Amino acid sequence: MTATTTPDHRFHLVISTIRSPEHIERCLESIRRTSVPVFVTVVEQRPEPDALPFLRDLIDAGHAEHVHEPVVRGVSRGRNRGLAVLRGDIVAFPDDDCWFDDGVLELLSERFDEQHLDGAAIPCRAADDSGTMLRWRRSPGRVTSWRVPRTIVAAGIFLRRELLERHGLFDVDLGTGSATPFGSGEENDLVIRALEHGAAIQYMPDTTVRHGDFRRDGMTDETLAKVLRYNRGFGRVLRKHHLWGQAAYWTARSMAAVLVARVRRDGDGVRFQRAQLRGRWQGWRGTDDHGVRHPFDPTTTPRLG
Repeated sequence: MTATTTPDHRFHLVISTIRSPEHIERCLESIRRTSVPVFVTVVEQRPEPDALPFLRDLIDAGHAEHVHEPVVRGVSRGRNRGLAVLRGDIVAFPDDDCWFDDGVLELLSERFDEQHLDGAAIPCRAADDSGTMLRWRRSPGRVTSWRVPRTIVAAGIFLRRELLERHGLFDVDLGTGSATPFGSGEENDLVIRALEHGAAIQYMPDTTVRHGDFRRDGMTDETLAKVLRYNRGFGRVLRKHHLWGQAAYWTARSMAAVLVARVRRDGDGVRFQRAQLRGRWQGWRGTDDHGVRHPFDPTTTPRLG
């Protein structure tokens, strides 16, 4: 990998997708409306390069590239492939179904300069302004490792290119579509690594990236499977960084939540909280549903250069 080119855009947005290309349409339209220079890399992990027509005008204008990776799988591998050449001062990782309200990227650009930030984190909210993906922290402030679980998702982080050059890319053993059972946490791991080296990342709840919520259809088997995978990734990251206090806190919190849901006779709540608890415990132990252990491999966290 290389990151030696001089960026000619303010933002470089890397979108790794395995889904049909209409999912990226709204995101691309919101990017086209921005007044700051944005470069978009779409890494498409599908048999055919179906997203290419959706990007053609941006490619022709020098503001996008399409990377077809029909063999590569996993969101972390896709994002890392899209970061092979960094094209902007500030790098972000929107999901294929995210979009930005008018003025959001402009505001973030101003704040990076005014506050001398290494990174920014903003919450995900649906079109009706309800919070999605996490139970978001309400007050602004610097991101710490304790605050990561309430301030960080991949779609809402914006990082200086220098931060990625110093602290590496995404751990490919973490994230949706990886070859391991740890279906999230790649962004938490990346941010915690940066924080451990003194990075200044500001949480900004007064702005947002628009994103739906995977729980909108209720506690279906598919939803609960995602809860389990996502929390395995969370537990894995806590163990990777030796965050024993946080592991104890989040495990105890899940145990208490199961009890509260039972007292309330909230069946869906019990199923949700039990999946969270089981996932966090499995992630901490490095096991899957079958008890198979997945040892840590330091080579799964690649570096630029």
